[in-house]
Amino acid sequence: MSKLVSVIMPARNAGDFIKKSIDSVLAQTYPDFELIIIDDKSTDNTREIAKSYADARIKIVDGPGIGISAAFNTGLENAKGEYFCRCDADDLFPEERLMIQVQWLNEHPEYVAICGSYTSIDEKGRHILQYHKDTHSRCIDSKFQEGHTITHFGTFLIKTEVIKSIGGCRSFFKTAEDIDLQLRMSQKGAVFFMAKNFYRYRLHNLSITHNQPSTQRKFFEAFAKECHRERVSVGTDALMRGDTPDIPDVIDEKQHTADSHMMNQLMSESWYWFNAGHRGQAFKSGYRLVSISPFSWLAWRNLMLLVLKSFK
Repeated sequence: MSKLVSVIMPARNAGDFIKKSIDSVLAQTYPDFELIIIDDKSTDNTREIAKSYADARIKIVDGPGIGISAAFNTGLENAKGEYFCRCDADDLFPEERLMIQVQWLNEHPEYVAICGSYTSIDEKGRHILQYHKDTHSRCIDSKFQEGHTITHFGTFLIKTEVIKSIGGCRSFFKTAEDIDLQLRMSQKGAVFFMAKNFYRYRLHNLSITHNQPSTQRKFFEAFAKECHRERVSVGTDALMRGDTPDIPDVIDEKQHTADSHMMNQLMSESWYWFNAGHRGQAFKSGYRLVSISPFSWLAWRNLMLLVLKSFK
């Protein structure tokens, strides 16, 4: 018997991208799912786009408008599926993603979740970077035990009862809520990593990642991992004990833009491949950076250095 999958899609002013995100979920080769769109107090045309679909699998619910953690939990409260996953309103699912993951979890009930690789795309949907260049599928419990999250939460398919048993996201986390969620979930059972792309993550300047000061982003990420170390060591963490830390103040901090993020990623990838002896792949990454940022001196400088180094 087919098992229902609940796909939640938190959305706040996502009118520029949400249609493509919805389409990518509706295009799944696995048909037995519900798509729960959480309209988190949008002031643009997000809701109108969502309502334009005449598909009974789509359910639109109102979010509280107080952040991603609360929006996530609203979706979780409405989830009726046996399995659960998340697609942000600017990202994409590959079309066979649910079919592959559902089949694997059905065949391996001893696991609580399966995750995998992902790629990044730019605002126009162009490929930027392939994450996880290895092809080694494995159980990743040891990584979680060490406090490492190796992939994007959007790649996960999880038993819904497991996410509900830990209460979903914790409202303290304005960002990095997915890191905290992964680490808490990992203590409920085994997680498998499949070396296959399950998610396309869009980099653009309107995303939460690029609208939050890096000081606060790093603080939440570090605190999520600190909490995990505490739970592993003594069974509880600061938030569970009611010890809420102060969030650092930010004064005139320069934002980390999507363009700079893409620049850093592609430069790093080009030199990764170059040093690994795959010069064709290195030049491919270098050319991709130039094509995305044709007026950037750093992009051209990176490509010229690759050419010069190849003759040494």
